[in-house]
Amino acid sequence: MAEHKENELTLTPLPAVSISSSSLSMNRIKTVTHHEYYEPCPTVKDWFKRKINNPKPIIKNYFLSYLPFLNWIYRYNLVWFWSDLIAGLTVGAIVIPQGMAYAGLAKLAPQFGLYSSFVGVMIYWFFATSKDISIGPVAVVSALTGSIVDAVRRDYPQYEPHIIASALSLISGCIIFGLGTFRLGFMVDFIPLPALAAFMIGSALNIAMGQIPVMMGNNKYLNTRESTYLVFGHFWKQIKHCNLNAVLGLTSLVLLYLIRFICIRAGRRFPTREKVFFFIGTLRVVFVIILFLFISWLINRHDPNHPRTSILGKVPRGFQNLGVPYIDRTLLNHSVGLTIMLLIPIKN
Repeated sequence: MAEHKENELTLTPLPAVSISSSSLSMNRIKTVTHHEYYEPCPTVKDWFKRKINNPKPIIKNYFLSYLPFLNWIYRYNLVWFWSDLIAGLTVGAIVIPQGMAYAGLAKLAPQFGLYSSFVGVMIYWFFATSKDISIGPVAVVSALTGSIVDAVRRDYPQYEPHIIASALSLISGCIIFGLGTFRLGFMVDFIPLPALAAFMIGSALNIAMGQIPVMMGNNKYLNTRESTYLVFGHFWKQIKHCNLNAVLGLTSLVLLYLIRFICIRAGRRFPTREKVFFFIGTLRVVFVIILFLFISWLINRHDPNHPRTSILGKVPRGFQNLGVPYIDRTLLNHSVGLTIMLLIPIKN
């Protein structure tokens, strides 16, 4: 009877493998088996070695991040040019009258609103990271600037309003430049939205209540720089002093919203011409200004020195008031604390 012997499998243990880790200090030798995997922990020293070995790309990318236009300027073409031309004419037609209006909020002459409308853009495009942003004066910052100008002039009446405003701009720009240089913009992310919304709503109410008396023509009989509730009460007390300015103001306000409403409805009704109605709605400010400019001329043409309605007045030609900001120790000490008020609306 044949006997069958089962085959036996003999497992022979593998010899230990010695692996040298060059990244370990003092060239330590660690013995591991084939069942283990060893990876040295990265150190700060290793990270610096990798960066120092080839620092040119890091330095190049760092400086290119401050001049992003270098990434697209060589690809600029005629199609982009015509689009930019249309956008520039559209935005410029709105920003110019808007800038002069905001100059009034900031307690400045109209020409400073014009300067603010284009000087910032001429510099910003070198450092711009957004093609959709419009650089120029805005309502909230203009109102805060006007409040700060009044506060400084109460203590130091020798400073002209545009001197104070330019000093505020310089200080704000230095602070924001520092935040951008050290990449500290993330701090803005921690601003609570309810507080920011409350701030913006309060500013909007303050601006609206400060401009309604100007629109109605009775602003000479009350102080629009008082608290909002006081301005509201005094406005109704002096409602009898409203004049022809109220007719022009209310008519232009209704016309602005009426054109916007019609363009939105027409764009939905005729989708193929939606872009045309969009441009008409965007340029409604220009249409209204031209229309009421003609109406104002008809009303005041016989006696321009004593106009029946409030007019902007003469705006100096050229760049007579454009110059380097002036700031001294007194103005700096009084303005730094107040400048912090401007940073939240500027960053947002």
